[in-house]
Amino acid sequence: MLFLAANPNPITLTVSAETREDLAPRLTQIVRNGHTQPIAGPDGREYVVNFSNVVVAHFE
Repeated sequence: MLFLAANPNPITLTVSAETREDLAPRLTQIVRNGHTQPIAGPDGREYVVNFSNVVVAHFE
């Protein structure tokens, strides 16, 4: 789940277990540094997230 700086509504992206395992240990650093990160969805789609616009990110 992503919360953006200029949007009161969260954005929910469904990710695969592999993507979650890859991103979870680095999520704090990715958000802190504002990286642009490709994220693979479970359906094969790829999303690119600019984390410089993200205030809060977490996995549920």
